[in-house]
Amino acid sequence: RNEDEILYGGARGGGKTDAGMTWLLYDIGNKKYRALVIRRNADDLRDWIDRARTLYAPTRAEFIGNPVEIHFPTGAIIRTGHLKDEGAYTKYQGHEYQKILIEELTHIPREKDFENLLASNRSTIKDIKPQFFGTTNPDGVGHDWVKDRWHIPDIPNQEQIYISNDDEISKVFIPARLEDNPRLTSVDDKYQKRLGAYRDWE
Repeated sequence: RNEDEILYGGARGGGKTDAGMTWLLYDIGNKKYRALVIRRNADDLRDWIDRARTLYAPTRAEFIGNPVEIHFPTGAIIRTGHLKDEGAYTKYQGHEYQKILIEELTHIPREKDFENLLASNRSTIKDIKPQFFGTTNPDGVGHDWVKDRWHIPDIPNQEQIYISNDDEISKVFIPARLEDNPRLTSVDDKYQKRLGAYRDWE
């Protein structure tokens, strides 16, 4: 996608986390590339980091420090962090991140916290466009502002995407479906029954 703000959300088990991890890899060939991965609480990133170690293994990336930084042989770096409180965004002020990924965006309670973080989503690299990618389920304290920002209908059609353009900032919402992740259902054929079917944006 070429939009400024990308949101991939909906059904649990749709492969959203893996999609975000893969999206971060597009520009790792550039030594100046910097990306940031955020969850509301730093501890919630443990599973993401464990999965990234597996997915990124072919790149020979090194996972360093606490909070974790992912260093690629090219010089590209992906950093991790949190937005636990209103002032957390100040940790990233003055930084340049061409790509920012937030896992479980609706866990961020205030749109202002999100917008403050986006001030660091910029690029001085000619060939890399600054973009944001969010993943989410239809729940959480930030449900309403996320729904409004991406103009998500009450019951989105899972077969289409929703594109909007506010103040020249392009946005796209892509509904996630369990069918998007056939590997999960082929290995765990009872997952959908345990999940209790899809949860719509209401």
